[in-house]
Formats: sequence, C-alpha cells, structure tokens
Amino acid sequence: MHRSTVTRLVFSDDIGKRTRTGDWADQVISTVTKIEELLAAGTAEEAADLIDYFMEEAEVCHNVYATWHPGFLEWLGQAGIESGDLDDQIARITGLLVRPDGRSFDPFSCWAELRAEADDLTDAVRNGALVGADAVRAVDDLREQWRQMHDRWVDLLSGLLALAADRFGEDALEPMYRHTLEPYIQDRYMVYDLSVNDYADTLYRNLYTSIEAMRGHLVGPERRGDIDLEEHDDRWVLSFDPCGSGGRSTRGDPVEGTGPRPEPPYSFGVTEKEHDWAWNEKGVCHYCAHCCFTLERLPAERWGHPVRVVDSPLYPDETSGDDPKPCTWTIYKTIEAIPAEAYVRIGMTKPPAA
Repeated sequence: MHRSTVTRLVFSDDIGKRTRTGDWADQVISTVTKIEELLAAGTAEEAADLIDYFMEEAEVCHNVYATWHPGFLEWLGQAGIESGDLDDQIARITGLLVRPDGRSFDPFSCWAELRAEADDLTDAVRNGALVGADAVRAVDDLREQWRQMHDRWVDLLSGLLALAADRFGEDALEPMYRHTLEPYIQDRYMVYDLSVNDYADTLYRNLYTSIEAMRGHLVGPERRGDIDLEEHDDRWVLSFDPCGSGGRSTRGDPVEGTGPRPEPPYSFGVTEKEHDWAWNEKGVCHYCAHCCFTLERLPAERWGHPVRVVDSPLYPDETSGDDPKPCTWTIYKTIEAIPAEAYVRIGMTKPPAA
C-alpha cells in the first residue's frame, strides 16, 4: 500500500499553474483526503491552501460545463428549435434537477454560493477559527455541495443532448459536439499539437491534468476523487469506479437514491447505432461521447494521434449488476505504443511511423 505523504502546493512551469506535490501514487489520492491529513497534523495554513486548490479542481469542471452550456443552446437554436419551445424543454429538464433541500438548480448561482462557502471555510481554517473534527465536517460539506452541483451540471447537459437526439436523431450529436467543443479544444488541448510540442514533452502535463480533472469530477465509490493507477512499461492506466460524471449517470446515483439516467424519468440517451465519434459501439452514454471527441477523434484528425484512449462502460450490460465495469483512460508513453486498434475504433488508420 502506498504511504501517503504531506502535500504542498508548488508552481509548475510545465503546466503554468500551481500543482500538488507528490509522486503519481500520491496524486491519485483525493484532495479531500489530503486536506483531512493536514487538518489532523494541525498545519492550518497548508490545509487552507489545499481547500482553495480543491476549488481550482472543481472550477476546471465548472468552466468546461459553462463553456458547453451556451454552445449546446446555440446549436439547438440554429437547428430550428424555437426559443419558446427551447425554454419549455429546459424547464422540463431542470424540473428533474431539484436540489436535495428543495431549491431549483441554477448552475451559476450555485457556483457563486459554493465559491463564497469555500472562501469562508478557507479563512476560518487559516485563522484557527475552525479546527479538528469541525473543520473536517465543513470540508466534507463543501465536497458534498460541489457534488450536488457537479452532478446536476452533468444532468442538465445530458438533457440537452437527449433533446437534440430526440428531435433530430442521434446523428445530430456529431455536429452539435463539433460546434460546441472548439473553445474547449483551443483552451485545453492545443498543447498536444505535434507541430508545437514533442509528444514526450507533453506526458507530464497529460497525466497530471488527467488526474487533476478527475479528482475534480469526484470519481470513486465514495465520490471523493480517488483514482486507481497502474503503470506499465508503455502506458499509464487510470481507472474510475465510477467516473463521477458519465459513470454515475449510467449506474445511477446511490448518494441521492436516483436511478440510471438513460431510464425514466430522465431518459437521457445512449447510442443506438455505431459512430466514429462514440468508438463505434452501441450503448455509449451521449454525454460520455465527448471523451471520444476531445481525447481521441479530434486530436487524431488534427495531430495524428489520440491524447488518451478511453474505455467507457456500455449501458446497460457493463453498468449494472454486482460488479459494474469502471471507466479507464490510458496514456501511452510514446506515439508508437498507441495500438492500431485505438485508431480503428474511431474510424481511422494508424499513421506510419515518422
């Protein structure tokens, strides 16, 4: 078993932001756990810094969704759904997303509330006004408030994808995603352009930002952000059991006692046909297809290689039962190590070695 180490924050020139210290085995431990360790050790300043960093992890996810949301709405309007009709459909979707305390879900007001709560908590821990078990409970409450918001963000976007598929057929999801994802690609993935950076020079960034984002998605059975990691000679394999977004959607939500999102009352879709943008498999959650677009198909179209290779569990065969399948991301250490099958499953052919 890996021995957890004391976590600090340092600025990374490679990534251009502050990052957690620790080796890869330590990085896959949730930031919530690392905060608890610092609180137990009585290191208030470092614990407060890490609470603030937890919010950076959450903000990675929030900013992605805040980019997709207007893009999806714009596409739906351009596709011919009139504004009044679209408003009615959004109201129907958000009606399914009432928060546990009975309040309606608005992602932007929720984020403002969460940010204020985090700022107050950070100050209270830093100045010693909140210590010990009280501080631990407050951190877990912050995590829970983010979980509620995060999961409803996913459901809201899944509902918009389902609306597009219902009105225009699931083939429409490809142009909808292509329309929406470009700002996300420009912001987060252009660094993997081989004309800009050598593949080897992007590996640290690729693995770190993968882990950081999935901690932010609160992956793992207790929804704290714990990741399983295996290193092989040619690759790293990250496992999420479940992924906090698509995995929670297709398995159902044990925290709130709600069912899988492809089922009523949600009826958010999964692929019924094979598509290059969904690994040419049936049963891919429409939301999960964004991983195929952003991590595999679009990078391979533009730069000749996937950034990460994803194995997304298929609904319902791999997402139900006593032992549902985890989602995995594989990061290969060289381009040559990426198998030919990784290209075939997205409708492409592996380029010859340079």
